[in-house]
Amino acid sequence: MKTESPVMDAYEAWEKGPRSHYAGTFPTEVLRAIERLLPSSVKASAETGCGKSTILFSNISNDHTVFCLDDRDYGEKSSVIFYTDCPLTRIERVRNVFGATQCTLPSYEHPHLYDVVMIDGPHGWPFPELEYYFFYPHIAMGGLLILDDCHIPTIGRMADILADDEMWSLEGFASVTAIFRRTEAPLFNPIGDGWWEQRYNRRRISPKWEFHLADGTPVDRVSRLRLDARLHGDPVDPAESAASFPGIPGGVAPPRPAGAAAVLDALRRWRRR
Repeated sequence: MKTESPVMDAYEAWEKGPRSHYAGTFPTEVLRAIERLLPSSVKASAETGCGKSTILFSNISNDHTVFCLDDRDYGEKSSVIFYTDCPLTRIERVRNVFGATQCTLPSYEHPHLYDVVMIDGPHGWPFPELEYYFFYPHIAMGGLLILDDCHIPTIGRMADILADDEMWSLEGFASVTAIFRRTEAPLFNPIGDGWWEQRYNRRRISPKWEFHLADGTPVDRVSRLRLDARLHGDPVDPAESAASFPGIPGGVAPPRPAGAAAVLDALRRWRRR
């Protein structure tokens, strides 16, 4: 029977086998939804952080670059060893750039454009935004930008800005992971200024400014979903119910009220990837 997520199906079958490995990584159902969205093959991809997602990308991408810490000293708990030891990993397609992304990305010379980029490295502000800055000029038109952990308020606000940006179209979500597609809009000058050209600012600046964009009430399309409240089981306005959540085809619904185990698992994943 043909499946829309053959890589993650194979991973799930392997994961059930008897072996010693680190658990609690990127949720399989989220990667399965991402796999359904991706073409069966892309020329080049990159990610910050590593783990289960690296296994997926190594099977889809002909050239996958991983920017992550070298944690092999942790042995069985190592995220690097987790994917290098997995028999499903196409290791010949993976290039590792070890070190803190705050140091490696500014000096890295990208050899090509990327069809897919996932940002899932250090989560503290402003590090995801720093990673975005060094990646966005190198994402091909039509390519995907995957932003994980949008339930963290600063990352959710970053997603709000991207959702308003002319360069990006918000395709939807797989749980708390946002997927954007690069439009054909011109590249925003990475060494300029131009804050007055950006729709997030134009929609929220005073109408007295000549560049104010009056196209309706500004909506923070990600923050309004209150993803962190959903994760922790806090009260959520019925108007922000799961039924109105902008998922992707075959995607995963936003987090519903979760117990302590699910919350701890999410925190564990932030630390390990």
